[in-house]
Amino acid sequence: MIDRSSIFPLGIGTWKIDKDHFDADLEALLTSVSGGQNYLSLYMLYENGEIVRQTRKFVDVAGRDNLFINTNLEGKISSTADVEKQLDEYLDILGISYVDSLEVHHPWFSEIPLTEVYGAIKDLVSKGKVRYIGISNAGIDLVKQLHQEIGLDFCEGLYNLECKRCEDVGILNYCREQDIRFFCFQPLRRNRTAGRNYPLLLELSQKYQKTQNQVILNWILKEKKIGAIVKSTSKERIQENLASLAFTMEPKDYKKLNGFRAPEFDAVEIDWSGKGGITIDQLANRFA
Repeated sequence: MIDRSSIFPLGIGTWKIDKDHFDADLEALLTSVSGGQNYLSLYMLYENGEIVRQTRKFVDVAGRDNLFINTNLEGKISSTADVEKQLDEYLDILGISYVDSLEVHHPWFSEIPLTEVYGAIKDLVSKGKVRYIGISNAGIDLVKQLHQEIGLDFCEGLYNLECKRCEDVGILNYCREQDIRFFCFQPLRRNRTAGRNYPLLLELSQKYQKTQNQVILNWILKEKKIGAIVKSTSKERIQENLASLAFTMEPKDYKKLNGFRAPEFDAVEIDWSGKGGITIDQLANRFA
């Protein structure tokens, strides 16, 4: 088993993995593991669960004990019984007896109070079917409430150079203070951040002779000290991502990245409760 202190800071993403040609992607995924990556976040929402079904091949070949598997409750939760039911579907598909972390992907998926949902997750920890408790796409008030009432070990949320809302509202600082491990998704905004060729990124890329994506990942992992989930099925890109940990920038350059703002992203009002507005997970995709 992999404990929290042994989790590699670069997580393995699975969005848009080719379910019809998974064997080709499998080799790249194994390259990630050979490079030390071990945090795997899975979602039934992707291709109606087909990505999870295909990922079983990866789990089998990589070895269960070599992966920290995080799973998400994503279907409608109308009773506490739905919590274990959804978890059991992951366990059955993957052929495993426990997951390392279980989280509610979107808080608004639940029709019952989240404290009840998380009470049920805590019961699954007692049963040995879950090791750690996480939350995803939640606002600061909810993160604080669930941590104080139930206890949280992980938090997943959107964070990148352009979308710093989780930091702005205090989630990153709270997670640091409370020893909650934060992992961000879309750290590179699916290569769209680099595609904008911001002068600051171009400057730092040239200065350190690294790609813009490596500069971004280095800043997130070394300066912000949070994990980052990156999906890639290219061996070359995986090696590039891993190499983002192999250098250190000057403090003044980290400070520049800390102070960078993207006004059009900042101007978007976030609906943290999922009542019909733009939710935090949608922010990264609002602009090209």
